[in-house]
Amino acid sequence: MVHEVCGKDKMTWFEKLCKFSAQILLRAVGDIESFRKKTERAVSEEFIESLNFTGIEVEPYEVILASYMGAIIALLISISVDIAIFSFYNFSIAEMDMLTIVLMIAMSMGLPLSALHFVSEYPKIKSKYMKIHSLGDIPEVLSYVVMYLKIVPNIEGAVRFAAMNSSTSLGRDFRKLVWDVEVRVYRSIDDAITSFANLWGRWSDYFKRAVHLIRSAVRSASREERNMSLDRALDIAMDGTKSNMIDFANRIHQPTLVLYSIGVMIPLALIGMMPAVSLIGLRVSIFQIFIIYDIMLPLALFTYLRKILLSRPATFNPPVIPVSHPDVKNINRRKNMMEALAAGSIISIPGAIFIAPSLFRHGAISSLITSINSFVPATLFILWGIASSISIYCLKTYAPYRKIRNEIREMEKEFSDSLYVIGKRVEEGKPPEEAFHHASKTMDGSKMGEIFSLTSFNLTSMRTNLHSALFDKKFGSLRHVYSDRIRAVMHLLVEGVKKSHAEAGAAIVKIAEHLKQLQEVENGIKKSLGVLTSSIRSTATIFAPMIAGITLGITKLISVVIGNMDMESIPENNFISNSSNFSFNASPEYFVLVIGIYVIQLVLLLIRFANGIDEGDDKIEYMYSIGKSMPQAIAIFSIVTVMSMMLFEGLAP
Repeated sequence: MVHEVCGKDKMTWFEKLCKFSAQILLRAVGDIESFRKKTERAVSEEFIESLNFTGIEVEPYEVILASYMGAIIALLISISVDIAIFSFYNFSIAEMDMLTIVLMIAMSMGLPLSALHFVSEYPKIKSKYMKIHSLGDIPEVLSYVVMYLKIVPNIEGAVRFAAMNSSTSLGRDFRKLVWDVEVRVYRSIDDAITSFANLWGRWSDYFKRAVHLIRSAVRSASREERNMSLDRALDIAMDGTKSNMIDFANRIHQPTLVLYSIGVMIPLALIGMMPAVSLIGLRVSIFQIFIIYDIMLPLALFTYLRKILLSRPATFNPPVIPVSHPDVKNINRRKNMMEALAAGSIISIPGAIFIAPSLFRHGAISSLITSINSFVPATLFILWGIASSISIYCLKTYAPYRKIRNEIREMEKEFSDSLYVIGKRVEEGKPPEEAFHHASKTMDGSKMGEIFSLTSFNLTSMRTNLHSALFDKKFGSLRHVYSDRIRAVMHLLVEGVKKSHAEAGAAIVKIAEHLKQLQEVENGIKKSLGVLTSSIRSTATIFAPMIAGITLGITKLISVVIGNMDMESIPENNFISNSSNFSFNASPEYFVLVIGIYVIQLVLLLIRFANGIDEGDDKIEYMYSIGKSMPQAIAIFSIVTVMSMMLFEGLAP
């Protein structure tokens, strides 16, 4: 099935990369048609299916050329880093140790190969992600279908309703299904639903069973039997989603332990051993530590985390906040970025002066920085600058989105309770204006109470119909409510009242129970993952920076002890005296900078991991969490580093 993104008006970064690569590299290919045919024969059917499913508008040969371009860019970056490192050795291989040369070669080969693999496999990765992400939409989308069928037993109308009122990935697939029916790709909606269920059944057996049960429910003779079958179909979808997430929560513990050990405990513990390895003849340089800790290890952790998160079954997706929302439409991301970079650059000035003292060799500023460095490592200013830039941008850009989203979630919690009140009044035969007025009094002081009060006012004072009172773009009570659930249920109420007050009221009461069930499943899933994600966040913001700071203090202690050792007093048969390359030339300030960068990367990776487990792929929550966590992590790292260095330095003989 072609996964069509409706309203797509601009290319993604991947499509831009493919088109750009084709323009640049086609001359090197030679015969374009021959290369295109050769590529189409070489790629697998899975690859072609992935391109169709994701809706990425590129040809296979363009993806191959993009992978070549990605490898070239990664190679150029690697070469730039190699040249920068080489320059510190005065461009003399004789002054470089073998380990640094090996690491530089490994980086120069590993980065291009990794880029080549990632770009060439991106359509498959994206397809897998979208399939999993779409499965998380199943309970919500099926609930729209079920709610509609309880009022109007028409399967085609139910599918159209779900397609129109859901902005999720599966909702877009439903819109594609409706389009296929209209252009006669299928003979009937029944054939389309069957094909759709069988297609998605390859990834979700419970979705397939639920859809087939819905099809059979529509044919039921009595209303009671139909409603029982519809409720059973929704229960299957709920139970399947909850079961998948529980299985994932049980499987995630071992990968998390591996992440703690490989990503946090072992690397940070090894920091303290760096000076000691020089005793056995190894030359440890800051560039070796930089390549290992700030390039290779983060890339390995990123790959590992991505693999774990791709196996996470999607659950309920967060509300979508459109850019047209009054509270976010004036957010200027570029301006926020420039302000964040300016603030970070100003904070980083002392650290930059320390790293490049030749620019201020004889000035008073250089003396001031030197005196500051005697108390606080000057490179900490660079870390504070980086953390400030990240935090300022994330909070200024994404805090308003998060505030709106929290308001929407709170409204949805209130809505399920108030909906029961409205449903009961409508079922008793009361007019909608009285039902909304009664609900506003019941929910007095809440956001939903204000919305229902405005709805009642529109009906009684402005003499509008129910649809206009709710959805009119100028005065409708829901014009600034960006919750798909609330708007969808209100659409159902409008349609149901036209048919029968009694049936609409009974259906609305049942819908209120469905919404409660949805919320209970959501809360249950969050609780099952809460302990795990809270420990990951604590590790990122507290324990990892603290361990890194303490270990840096131990590192300085060992460096001082080794530096004060009288090597001539060591017996000749001792292995230490036989080491001809005894040196540890990593300055404490540079060591703090390199490990501090690794701590920043750990915060980015671990918060992404916790967010991916807890929220799925919620960019707003992730960026906001980064903005809140980054200053805390760097503050703890800085305080612990300074205190531990002062403490352990005082203990040195």
